[in-house]
Amino acid sequence: MKIFTVLLFFIILVNSCQDKPVRWEGPCLKEPRDQLTVEQLLEGAYFDLMDMSYFAKPEWAQKAPVAFSGSISFTDTELIYPKEKEFYPGENIFPKLQVEFISNNGELIPRVKEKIITRHQSNSYWDVIVGTGKVWHEEEDGEWSRASFPLTLTDRWVGQARNCVATFIYKTDAISNVCLQCSQETADINDRQLGNISGILPAEFEKKQFADSIQTIEQHLQAKAGRLPVHPLSDIDSNHEVADYFEQMIYTNAPTSLGAVWMNEKLYLHPPKTRQGLYPYPDDMRHGVYSVTKSMAGALALMYFEERYEEEVFNALITDYVPALANHDGWQGATFGHTLNMVTGTAGGEDAERLFSTLIIAETAEEAIHNIAKLGDAPEAPGEKFNYASTNLFVLSYALQKYVEEKEGKEANYWSLVHENVLVPIGAEHFTVLHTMEKDEAREIPILAYGALPTIDEAAKIALLFANEGSYEGQQILNKERVKEAFGKTGWNGYTTNNDFRGQRYSHSFWSKEIKTKKCKTRATYMLGFGENYLVFLPSKSIIFRFLDEHDLDIDELIKDVENLKSSCPE
Repeated sequence: MKIFTVLLFFIILVNSCQDKPVRWEGPCLKEPRDQLTVEQLLEGAYFDLMDMSYFAKPEWAQKAPVAFSGSISFTDTELIYPKEKEFYPGENIFPKLQVEFISNNGELIPRVKEKIITRHQSNSYWDVIVGTGKVWHEEEDGEWSRASFPLTLTDRWVGQARNCVATFIYKTDAISNVCLQCSQETADINDRQLGNISGILPAEFEKKQFADSIQTIEQHLQAKAGRLPVHPLSDIDSNHEVADYFEQMIYTNAPTSLGAVWMNEKLYLHPPKTRQGLYPYPDDMRHGVYSVTKSMAGALALMYFEERYEEEVFNALITDYVPALANHDGWQGATFGHTLNMVTGTAGGEDAERLFSTLIIAETAEEAIHNIAKLGDAPEAPGEKFNYASTNLFVLSYALQKYVEEKEGKEANYWSLVHENVLVPIGAEHFTVLHTMEKDEAREIPILAYGALPTIDEAAKIALLFANEGSYEGQQILNKERVKEAFGKTGWNGYTTNNDFRGQRYSHSFWSKEIKTKKCKTRATYMLGFGENYLVFLPSKSIIFRFLDEHDLDIDELIKDVENLKSSCPE
């Protein structure tokens, strides 16, 4: 527990100006504004942390008289990031990059919504994902219009997510400095990564008219229309039992980045909080979910290819597709399914030192797989004993790539096929996973063990694909039998975890355990990632989403609270 004591300075025990407050002492934005004024943004002076309402379009805002169309260029810029541990190289640097926006009907739409890789032009530790923001006008701003947008900073090695908002003022041919504040994250608390980041970023503006503006706007509107409708959690949680669980303080004053419940074919969202108030752009808030990736991307991919090729890909031998392991004693007889189920019979492990030296620091696929080949054997044969190891999922990723190359040709990339045939159809086309770092970016493959960065809409759509046994709008996308196995709906009940503290059984990367509610015992099946990030599937067809980085493994009470709203027990 010693490592947690350094984080106590985050805890602020005062009231907020918002309903059901985050413990934050700063005032909310009122008219006229007293922070981030035109003069302050033009001057680029240092600023203290402030309530996130200062970065959001206020209710009293007017329509922006000037449209925005052009590029904003940033240079490597030092950030304000109080941290007790020494920075990783470039961790306190905002990266050199260029982002392009088009405004339409009050929205500020980025032309690129995918992750922007910055390692080729920057010394920063961070890559960037930009979301859709707003443009508006405030009477006190005179000739200037105002804009803000959500921005996620994410590292290239594990996949943490720093939830930021940036704001600036602009007119036809000029912009101010850009003010950035990152007041929430899903990161590694053990590595002392939790904390606020802020900065004033010098920026250059180039006004541009883009030939594909209409297409960009249409694609944005189509994607927006395809989002799952979101309702307030209070609509079903009138006694605030579930909300109070999401509001619990652990080590910081806003440990839960996002809490939501899918129930009765609707998504109910608790307002996403930061340490400085409500996050202004919940639709674009991304979350580093760590080992949830094993299910959300690993199981997704393997079950898709089992359906695509109409053969038992699960039973393909790892040694047939991973040359570096072909003569490794431990991997003889291990299948693709064994890797997903953590029963390879090898000496892979999850301790931080081994994981770091084997997988995290490896940049290329070949480097990672040769590091894994140096790990030893275990006494048990494949399929005999559960031994959780993230290295297994990278072996699966490498093997899947070679398997697909054999089927589709050397130029094929297995994740591109997953994107095209799974993610795009269900409306999760911008779902982001961490890849290896190859010289030829087209040859990069997902780590699969960690590194997914979903929005709530993407997480819900992928969860619903599993909940519907791999079917979407009448099309079977994932192999139905394998999905049913994962949820204990066949004669096979998965592998015992030998009293692992995370769950009782493990089936195709999904954990499960029995929960005793007021009425009966019920099975909870869940994706679980470091931190602890949860997606919990209940027999009532309710799904719980809780994105966290402060190690609360005991979610039995949360499940019971949701079961009180809709029971899984027979009437």
